Amino acid sequence: MRFRIHIIYIGLFFLTTVLSVSAQEVSIDGTYAGKNIYILNPTVGTGYCVTEVWVNGQKTHDEINSNSFEIDFSNMKIENGGNVHVRIFHKNGCKPKIINPEVLEESTGFTYGSIKILKKKSLTWDIKGNTGEGKFVVEQYRWRKWLRVAEIKNTDTISKNMYTVEVSPNTGQNLFRIIFTNTQGKENYSKEVKYVVPGKEIIIVTEKIKDRIEFSVATMYEVLDEKGKILISGDEKYIDTSTLPKGKYTVNYDNKYEVITKK
Repeated sequence: MRFRIHIIYIGLFFLTTVLSVSAQEVSIDGTYAGKNIYILNPTVGTGYCVTEVWVNGQKTHDEINSNSFEIDFSNMKIENGGNVHVRIFHKNGCKPKIINPEVLEESTGFTYGSIKILKKKSLTWDIKGNTGEGKFVVEQYRWRKWLRVAEIKNTDTISKNMYTVEVSPNTGQNLFRIIFTNTQGKENYSKEVKYVVPGKEIIIVTEKIKDRIEFSVATMYEVLDEKGKILISGDEKYIDTSTLPKGKYTVNYDNKYEVITKK
């Protein structure tokens, strides 16, 4: 995630006077992701450093007469994914500081539209705008972590600006998200999408673990050793455990995990 902060010197000329007043400006550009930015505002004499704040060409009404203040983007009616250009004007001899510039993600040139699960196996989404070169990665939150479950190039569309990948939802609630990364490493995250799959609980039906593990139905799985290293993974009804030495293992499957012992 990258952002740009510029220092610009601007001469302000007032037609009603002969005096020319020199001021400074700190600016930042990015994409609104639902969060505000905070400014440290040093004291200068009997007043404060910042004189005005402008967002997308409009002067804000935020209270700036304080050693720190918030720029509230919700007052500007900016939608999530919308471009933001902030200009912070300040006096000479001081400089305000943006505390959390990372909340304004630098734009990748597009926004996500609708994201849907079709027939319990296909994740489909569309975009508005142009991505440039790069790839989409689909992640699913499963077993207390985000897992990469699919990858697609931005040129692989099913129609203009529409994409689809195969996924394997677990029983119960699912959580998916999409990440686009361009050739410069800049990322654009989608919102998280929930999807509920009704059905019977998937279980391990093998009573004594020797050469294989059998599930009640095919499911996505991982087998980890006691140090947490992934030894086997897949999406099937059976796991071949014949090459594993005797001992204890953790099996992540469906929407849960279970500790098993190979004897």
